[in-house]
Amino acid sequence: MLSIAISLSLLVLTAGAKAGDPRMAYAHMFIAAAVCLSFALIAIRDTGRLVDNGASRAAVSASAARHMGFVWAWGALGLLISYGFGVVDWHEWWHFFLAFAVAGGAALFFATLLQRDADAGKTDEAILKVSRYLAYIQLFGMVVVVLGLLIDGKMTRFLVPRHGDWAANNIFFFGAVAIGAISAYAIKVSRPSGRVQA
Repeated sequence: MLSIAISLSLLVLTAGAKAGDPRMAYAHMFIAAAVCLSFALIAIRDTGRLVDNGASRAAVSASAARHMGFVWAWGALGLLISYGFGVVDWHEWWHFFLAFAVAGGAALFFATLLQRDADAGKTDEAILKVSRYLAYIQLFGMVVVVLGLLIDGKMTRFLVPRHGDWAANNIFFFGAVAIGAISAYAIKVSRPSGRVQA
């Protein structure tokens, strides 16, 4: 939570300073990249420890879903603080904020359900199957987002002053990379046979 608070503060400061110094856009991008890389590495580390300790598939899936929820929540808060408080101007921000907030809430709720089963020593194959499908959907979706942003030239929008979505694009791109990495790892370690594999 501390890293989320610090990173959001730095994102807001660099986004606000960009008007006076265009180089701040690069700093904003670097911060978003560093934070999302940290999210992915921490998620893989924590989930990998569960795998190494022979945790149940429910516990492993809960860990992955929880970390995905953190990334979605970080993205939602980043949009809210950057655009909702007028640091940067972009009228469509709230659509994405709502979507991120819903996705983050759903991921954290799903993680709670999975953790409850893990704590009770239960295996709900239906929930685990849904969890696996959602990981595949998120992985595919995040690949599409990353490619779309690159192909459409969105990652260089900060070079054109009239485009206010540049800060959101950094959040979208690097958040998608983090969620894609966590999803890919969750798919790798979770197996329908009831085993997890590192």
